Amino acid sequence: MQVFMVGLSHKTADVELRERVAFGHPQLPAALRALCSKSSIRGAVILSTCNRMEIYVNTDDAETARTQIAEFISESKSIGRLVFEPHLYSFAALDAVHHLFAVVSSLDSMVLGEQQIIGQTRIAFKSALEAGCVTMVLSRLFRQALETGKRVRSQTAISSSHVSVSTVAIDVAKKIFPDLARATVLVVGSGEMSELAARYLLDQGVQSLLVSSRTYAHACSLAKELGGSARYFEELEQLIGEADIIVSSTAAPHCIITPDLLRNVHKRILILDIALPRDVDPACRNHDDVVLYNLDDLGSIVEDNQQHRRLAACDAQKIVVEETDLFGQWVEEHAVTPTIKEMRLRAEAVREQEVERLIGCMDVGLSKHDRAALETATKAIVNKLFHEPTVRMRASVADDTDFECVEAARFLFGLSEGRVEHSHVLANETLSVVN
Repeated sequence: MQVFMVGLSHKTADVELRERVAFGHPQLPAALRALCSKSSIRGAVILSTCNRMEIYVNTDDAETARTQIAEFISESKSIGRLVFEPHLYSFAALDAVHHLFAVVSSLDSMVLGEQQIIGQTRIAFKSALEAGCVTMVLSRLFRQALETGKRVRSQTAISSSHVSVSTVAIDVAKKIFPDLARATVLVVGSGEMSELAARYLLDQGVQSLLVSSRTYAHACSLAKELGGSARYFEELEQLIGEADIIVSSTAAPHCIITPDLLRNVHKRILILDIALPRDVDPACRNHDDVVLYNLDDLGSIVEDNQQHRRLAACDAQKIVVEETDLFGQWVEEHAVTPTIKEMRLRAEAVREQEVERLIGCMDVGLSKHDRAALETATKAIVNKLFHEPTVRMRASVADDTDFECVEAARFLFGLSEGRVEHSHVLANETLSVVN
C-alpha cells in the first residue's frame, strides 16, 4: 500500500495555527509541485479547509515522506517545525484510506453531516490533477472518496436535518408558513445572526423583507445588501402588525418585544427570538395568535436533529468501511504477481477448453502420446505469448509504472469484470471533477 497522509484539524490545532498552515487555492499548484519534488513523494493532494489541512501522498517510504512533508510545511509557511509538529497526525495504508473516506463523508467534521467538504475535496483533487501531481493510486483514491461521500449522503440521513439555530428557525417558519413567498418577514437587529437567518429565508423564497434596527444606518445597510426595506425602530409596533414572521436578534440588555406591542396583532404570527439575552418577553406566548420560539426552543430541535445525525453516522461508518475494503481489494488486484497469475490462469482455462474442443471434433481418438504432445505444444504457445508481457510487468515495478501497467492488463484481459459498474461510476466522477 503506497498511500500515506499527514495533517492537522480542528481536533488537534486551534484556529490560529490552522490559519498559519492553510493553503489558499491560488497557492496550491506551486505548493503541490514543490511537495512532489521531494525524493520520497511520487504524487500528492493537499486538502486545505478552514477546519483542516491534510496532505495525501503516494510514496514507497512513509517514514521519509513524513519527514519531508514536515520540511515542506515549514519551508512553505516559514514556521518552525516545533510549532506545528506536535499537532500533526498521520495514517498509512488502509488507515489513511479510511480516514479520507470518513472526512469526505463528514464524519470527521466539526459539524457532523455538513455538506461543504465534498466540494472542497473535489477542488483539492482537481488542483492536483491540473498541477500534474496525481498518480494512478491517488486518482483512484480520490475518485472513490468522492463516490463514498455521495453514497453516504444518498443512502443515509446524515445531512437530512439542520443543526444550526438559524437553519432550524427557517424549518420552523416553513412548517407554519409553507408558502414563504407570500409571507412578510421582519428582521429586528442588524447583527450576524439576523443577517444569516434573513439570507436563509430569502433562499427559501421570501420576497417581502423589512429590516429595523436601533441604528437606522445599520438597517439601511443590511436592507440594501439583502434587497429589503429599511424601517425606523420607532415604527416597531406598526411593523409587527405588518409582519407574518419576525426574526429578532439585537444586543439589547432587555426585552424589546413585549405583550403591549402585540395589541394590534389579529392574525397568526411567528416570532423567532434568536437573541441572548432574549429580545422577546416570554409573556408574548399568551397571545392567541403568536407562536414564539426562543434559543432554548430552537436548541431542543437542534439537539434532536444532531441525535438523528449521530444515528445516521453509524450507517455512514458502515459505508466507509465497505468502501475502504473495496479500495484494499483494488490495490491487491493491482499487485503485479497476482495479476500475472490471474492472466495465466485465464489463458490456461482457454487453452484447456480449446484442446478439448479440438479433440472432440476429431473422428478418431488420440493416443496418450499424441495427447501429451498436443498438451505440451499448446502450453508452450501460451508460455511464449506470455513471456514478454510477464517480463515487462515485473520490470514496471522498478520504474513506478506497475499500477498503470496492471490496470491496462486487467482491462485488456477482462479481469475483475464484476466490478466494472463501480469503476464506471468512478470514471464518470473523474470526468465531472476535471470539467
